[in-house]
Amino acid sequence: MELAAALAAAEGTVRVHGAGTKRAWTRGEPDVELTTEGLDEIVEHNVGDLTAVLEAGVPLARAQQKFADEGQMFALDPPDPGATIGGVVATNDSGPLRSRYGGVRDLVVGMRVALADGTVAKSGGKVIKNVAGYDLAKLFAGSFGRLGAILEVSVRLHPLPPETATAVARSSDPDVLGRAALALSHAQLEQMGLDARWDDGSGAVLARFGGATAVQQAEAAAELLNDAE
Repeated sequence: MELAAALAAAEGTVRVHGAGTKRAWTRGEPDVELTTEGLDEIVEHNVGDLTAVLEAGVPLARAQQKFADEGQMFALDPPDPGATIGGVVATNDSGPLRSRYGGVRDLVVGMRVALADGTVAKSGGKVIKNVAGYDLAKLFAGSFGRLGAILEVSVRLHPLPPETATAVARSSDPDVLGRAALALSHAQLEQMGLDARWDDGSGAVLARFGGATAVQQAEAAAELLNDAE
């Protein structure tokens, strides 16, 4: 494995990057910079098992398109569509879907990594209930490359809803938005994602729903949002 060998031979500080979309999340400049751009293969997509094995340099958007062709999705929706799988996992990035499906540590079931001395280690597997070995996936998720380079991840997938609908409330009063978000978080509705944003004196609360009753649930959420104002 070229990346593992390069990591072992590197002297000084090392930064491993994919698409480079999160450079602003780090400080300083490394002595050596390595890339996962050559690790861009979707190794397996086990449609029946709702799992997949992806190399770290695979763009998240490309993986999502492949999964969507089979009516499935990797339930992470970070705001940067140009990110790679390895970058998303290494930074523990996520989006509104986290409120229902969990984050990186809940969706990655196995991992292959290169340690600083070039050793390649692996834990987990390709099935959701595999518990063999030390859970490197949870350790490396959010590690920002400090422990080594992520080479490959095994992930669990979810069915892609045939239809989605989103309820939105906008306000320049943060208290109103807080009440709206609280009301939705306690509502008896099956949200795919709940998100709140605030920028330059105004903000919004958004609740996304999926499935056969997506529109009806979004309408019910809109009523809750109106009542919170």
